[in-house]
Amino acid sequence: MKIVIVGAGALGGLVGAQLTESGEDVTFLEIDPARAALLNEKGLLISQDDQPDKHVAIKVVTSVEELQPADLIFISVKSYQTEKATSGLAPIIGPQTRVLSMQNGIGNTDLMAKIIGPEKVLSGITYHSIQHTGPNSLRFRAGIKPIQISSFQGKSTEVVQKIGEVFIKAGLKTDVVENIDHVIWQKLLHNAVVNPVAALSGLNCNQLLEDEDLQQLMRALCEEIVAVMRARGVPIVDEEDPYRPVIGSQKALGPNQPSMWQDLSRGLRTEIDALNGAIVDEAKRHSLSAPCNFTIVRLIHSAERKKNNGR
Repeated sequence: MKIVIVGAGALGGLVGAQLTESGEDVTFLEIDPARAALLNEKGLLISQDDQPDKHVAIKVVTSVEELQPADLIFISVKSYQTEKATSGLAPIIGPQTRVLSMQNGIGNTDLMAKIIGPEKVLSGITYHSIQHTGPNSLRFRAGIKPIQISSFQGKSTEVVQKIGEVFIKAGLKTDVVENIDHVIWQKLLHNAVVNPVAALSGLNCNQLLEDEDLQQLMRALCEEIVAVMRARGVPIVDEEDPYRPVIGSQKALGPNQPSMWQDLSRGLRTEIDALNGAIVDEAKRHSLSAPCNFTIVRLIHSAERKKNNGR
């Protein structure tokens, strides 16, 4: 399968490396010439718990003009880069091309569908934890659940099934499902509670669990998000205590630093608007309020400015 990975970051790097190792025809699209040169020269170094480190040679280009139409395009850019990245894909989208997003937050695939057509878009989620440990190195911890993918239109087709099989062959446990919206919201609950608090506090998940004040804040964030989910008709995984699965996520992540912490520490823009910002907007649509989530958005944006001004 001819596959293009748009963005050679943490998730794109891992998925692209695994697919490359399994024998697929994979090319990374990385617009930063210096990073593209580094990855072409040195490849990716990937470490995983209880497994030997591995080096994967990869192929990286800096422009779609260097590519042929692909069978699968995997979008692995930040949510705020989705529109620009998708709009530039026209030269490599053929009649049979499918474009898959497993990005954080909500709204990414809706935007992609408007640009390239809903029939070409696939939605997905992953629970994998991936951290940059160097300019061309990643540390990977397998998620508590398999990757899940579906067509944007909610139909299980032979094309989606084949893509799922390709992922499984590459060692990426994957389930093909018919509708992923509820699952995306259930993952959003975890991301929007854990990521911004970790980023603001500088604590990893083990340390968050030991901080009673932050746990109270995270529970309050959770309660607001669950109210929005109920208004949307999204099933709650644990009705008795909706925060309990979020505690489980923190335990599973352990010493890992969530992606928003990584972005903020590196002076990068975060995806807060596609997470807690989207929750605030959705709350308004359902005549609900989400003051804790609103506050978290403001605090993260303030921290972004402080990091950028201090560089």
